[in-house]
Amino acid sequence: MAPPRAEWLASSFACLLLYGFWGFLGKLALVRGLSSSQEAGLEKLGFFLTLPLILKPSATDPNAGPGLMERPKFALLAAYMSGVTAAAADFFYTRAMMKGDGGAVSAITASYPPVTMVLCATFMREKVTRNKLMGSFFTLLGAFFMARS
Repeated sequence: MAPPRAEWLASSFACLLLYGFWGFLGKLALVRGLSSSQEAGLEKLGFFLTLPLILKPSATDPNAGPGLMERPKFALLAAYMSGVTAAAADFFYTRAMMKGDGGAVSAITASYPPVTMVLCATFMREKVTRNKLMGSFFTLLGAFFMARS
């Protein structure tokens, strides 16, 4: 078995760490007095104010090149719908965080990889391996145990 490629693995672990802080800071804002809609709105403000800092073009980006409107329309629609589903998910996430245990809510909501795996296998013909199935099983099992009081 080939070792994982470090280019994506390091970014994945950085994302994991940042999402941990995202969950904690959102819960902190909620328990310190914000409503779920106020927290979600301020979180999105922070997101949009940070975008100019992280979206600068990179010479190492294999997709750098034509402008946005010259890209395939389906890709633009997919990216837009990704934002729509993220906003809807965030709405339910903050509602759950408002009333639930932060660790349990984060565990359940972070258990989306099996859904992504099934969608990618169905629509993009990505291979589902035994390791992916086992990882999905343990992801869901871990969320189940985290959600139990």
